[in-house]
Amino acid sequence: MGVSVRVRLVSFEAWNITRFMFVTGKRREIAGASELITYLDRRWVRESLRDVFGQSYGAGWRIEECPAELLESGAGTAKVLVRGEDEARRLVTAVTGRALRQAPGLDVCGVVSGDFEWERPGGLHRALGECAEGLTGVRTALPGPDARFLRLPVVDSCRATGLPAAQVLRLPGGSAEARSAESVAKWRAYGRQGQGEGLGRLAELAGTRPRALAEVVEHLNGQAEWVGTVHADGNGLGRVFGSFERCVAGESNRAYADAFRGFSAGLQECTREAFGCAVAELEGLGAALKSGPVPVLPLVLGGDDMVALCAGEWALPFAEAYLRAFERLTAEREAVAGPLGRLEAGAASPSAGVGLSACAGVAVVKPHFPFVDAHRLAYALMREAKQVKEKVPGPCSGLSFHVLYDSTQADLGRLREQCTLADTPAQAAEDGMTRLVAQPYVVGGQGPDVAWVRGRRWTDLLDRVAALTARGPDGERLLPSSQVHALREALFVGPRVADAQFAVLRGRYGGRGLERVGGDAGSLFWREEPGGRWMCGLLDAMDAVGFVPPAQDEAAVGGGAGAALAGDRA
Repeated sequence: MGVSVRVRLVSFEAWNITRFMFVTGKRREIAGASELITYLDRRWVRESLRDVFGQSYGAGWRIEECPAELLESGAGTAKVLVRGEDEARRLVTAVTGRALRQAPGLDVCGVVSGDFEWERPGGLHRALGECAEGLTGVRTALPGPDARFLRLPVVDSCRATGLPAAQVLRLPGGSAEARSAESVAKWRAYGRQGQGEGLGRLAELAGTRPRALAEVVEHLNGQAEWVGTVHADGNGLGRVFGSFERCVAGESNRAYADAFRGFSAGLQECTREAFGCAVAELEGLGAALKSGPVPVLPLVLGGDDMVALCAGEWALPFAEAYLRAFERLTAEREAVAGPLGRLEAGAASPSAGVGLSACAGVAVVKPHFPFVDAHRLAYALMREAKQVKEKVPGPCSGLSFHVLYDSTQADLGRLREQCTLADTPAQAAEDGMTRLVAQPYVVGGQGPDVAWVRGRRWTDLLDRVAALTARGPDGERLLPSSQVHALREALFVGPRVADAQFAVLRGRYGGRGLERVGGDAGSLFWREEPGGRWMCGLLDAMDAVGFVPPAQDEAAVGGGAGAALAGDRA
């Protein structure tokens, strides 16, 4: 039995990550911001622990014998067990002070729980909940980072952030611009001539060299025709951490701490490995720039969160491959699957093969579209995809996407409202609503066994794309683009008009795959089960044309003759 001690939990969080990273459209500064955010868990906490407790601090410290223990770090968060209130507050001061000096504009908060007896079971779980509530209050009470940067005397504004300029920054092209302290810190973290530590870390995550990843940054910054912003997030983590005491084989705080540390670290490893698997899968499909690197730039890979930029034509297959890999890896990793199995089984012996699923949103935009708006759309799409976890039991991933042709409409609510009609197909006996998109789509998991996913499987989308893009022996499309566009226009006139147009096309192009685009009983639409709206998959398939690689397309239809993707948009 260990020595009875009174312990406090210190919890840190970088809470304005979205604003800090995406305030600018410059990919170099976005990559630099990604690097600075990782300093919280990679540098500042460990350096501050040495400041407060001496240079002898090590990762092997345990609170039973030592004055502090690093419980968990990653994804812009950190949790530390500390003996003594004064030491805990000094640690908060040291960490937040480093953040203020080295990453201006990034808000890092720290809270200290009340003390609890280490030998009494349940104390650590209660302290985690207490700190989570405390961080919410601190975030609300603190003024935003803009309040730190005074504008008197009057100074120039930074072109990237809008904050007061701190110095003149020399850019790679030879020009000079007045930039804020935040912008300068991001440039320094990115590094000069593609040799910075930030770019090196991102290149390691992407499985390439820093100079190669620098070429990816340049490609996404203006050379790509389309850029995809991908935001993925794990499902059900709130329930897991809220009931984590049921995930632990044992009641002691030590058993809880070890399981919590292992679960958090294992989850981060799964996120990073899933990203690597998705990049490798793209490479196998032929996604590479002339110099060799796959055009994917990782920005956030921590906890269950993944944010990345990708060449638009590869964004959808990348997101789908990531979701599949994440499901598989979390089910295989004992540090993750073990606690999850105990939670599901409600017993000390875990259920085998229990993993996590995730949902992703993909916003495909033009390269000069404001990145903050692209990420906001991707985040909203990810939240839409979360419907899957409510409709499908068990681990099941979902994906929603949008290709933004009109840059004035980046609000998902308005975009979906435009595709919702107060009318139903002619075959409907009752009044209702029709939704012209079928998203979200189900990726992997147990979805095929649930009625709600009918027409919403990822393979359903690929099959529709294959039908729209199939070509005959003469190289001409089996379904002419002009006729498909006419069918699309009829959708917005009304479902009954669209079905009439569909019937005409079936008579003219029957046997050419047109039926694969439709739904029930010769209609373009099918009924969402149980008792839901009428759905249509044509718009989704037309948007996905050019953004789904031929290899996936052919696999979905068993390699049918003539299945290929056209370079233009259907």
